Amino acid sequence: MKSAAPFAPRTDVYEVITNRIILALENGVTPWKQGWNAAHGAPRNYRSKHVYQGVNAFLLGMLKYETSYFLTFNQARELGGCVRKGEKGMPVVFYKVGKKEDAKGQEKKVAILQYSTVFNIAQIDGIAWKLPELTSREHTPQEAAEQILAGYVGGPRIQHEGSQPYYRTSTDTVTMPEASNFHTPEDYYLTMFHELAHSTGHSKRLDRATLTEKAAFGSETYAKEELVAELSAAFLGNAAGIDMGLTLPSSASYIDNWLQALRNDKRLIISAASQGQKAANHILGIIPSYEAGEAAEPTEAPE
Repeated sequence: MKSAAPFAPRTDVYEVITNRIILALENGVTPWKQGWNAAHGAPRNYRSKHVYQGVNAFLLGMLKYETSYFLTFNQARELGGCVRKGEKGMPVVFYKVGKKEDAKGQEKKVAILQYSTVFNIAQIDGIAWKLPELTSREHTPQEAAEQILAGYVGGPRIQHEGSQPYYRTSTDTVTMPEASNFHTPEDYYLTMFHELAHSTGHSKRLDRATLTEKAAFGSETYAKEELVAELSAAFLGNAAGIDMGLTLPSSASYIDNWLQALRNDKRLIISAASQGQKAANHILGIIPSYEAGEAAEPTEAPE
């Protein structure tokens, strides 16, 4: 009698995604410092037109393809095409809402993190691609950045003084050095976005625990709040069309710090990217469908 085949180990989605980010950092690529495709904008699904959010935007944004459109293997087949043999895809995560019973036997909704694999349309043959006509920007990235600053409804007071940027919760104030003190205008705006991202965590706004809890410098809570602000600044920078290549490159110590943090907490990047997206959306005045709905977590449908 044959023995039963052992169960395959359950895929740890957090490890899959975190390992992708770690690999990029080890190769000198900081995913959240890679700009979106300048012509086509943020990474999106070709079929559904869904714009990828959170960590998915960074995973796909660091792939340097001519266009920023993606499909799953099955979607490509449904459109009459096929992924070329040997092509490697990129995982994207989504929350599948299910139900389970709690200790009292009552049914409740739970969000289970899963992932699927998508391919850039450059990796797919057999489809007559119909891409939208590209429109030129009517303003410069710096003007767009200023519009974002002006459009932050109910934001903190901003003052320019000193040599160090920081956000002070007690006074709800962002303090910035003068723009002339920065290496480039792009560095100035990304730093401003970073400090404004911190302000979204104030108890009168998103009430983010990593900001409202008292956390010592260097603690896990402090590190997560810093990553939330870093990722939020990247979302805002890309929304403004800022060229990330014009900012100062990441230092070795900067990359080492994030590598250590990610290795210590496999859930950090997904959680921080989700919170960073919420912070950016708050500043931009955007209420995405996944926040307006009833999902237990920010949801990306399995395209």
